[in-house]
Amino acid sequence: MRQFAKPQIPSGILHDMKQVTPGGTHDSENGGQWRPTLDPAMVTFKGVVLPLSNEDLEYLPEGTYTRNSQKLYTNDKRLDVGATFIDTFDDSIHTITTELTHGPLHPMKRYLVDARGGASPR
Repeated sequence: MRQFAKPQIPSGILHDMKQVTPGGTHDSENGGQWRPTLDPAMVTFKGVVLPLSNEDLEYLPEGTYTRNSQKLYTNDKRLDVGATFIDTFDDSIHTITTELTHGPLHPMKRYLVDARGGASPR
C-alpha cells in the first residue's frame, strides 16, 4: 500500500503536557459513593496550546467561546472532551471542550480548550 506524508506539529514547539486522570473507588459501605484518590494519576504527552485565530472564531461550530478559549495541538494523543491537563510551560490548567477533527486523514489532533480561571461573561 502506498504511504503518504503525514502532517506533524514541529517537535521544536511541542512540550510536555500532563493529563490529569482522577482515580478512586466506589465505597460499598456508603451506598456506592465515589471516593476520589488524593493524588490523581498523571499521563505525560507532547502538545502545544495556541490562541484561536480569527478563522476559528468565525467558523466555530459551537457558536460560543470565552476569552479563555485556546487550541491544543498534539501529533497523536487522543483525549476525551471534558479531560483536564496541565501545560508544563506555564503550569496552566485546561479542560477540553471540543475536538476539532481533521477526520481520518492524519494523526494530528486539535482540540478547543478552556483555561481555568473563570470564563468571561457572555
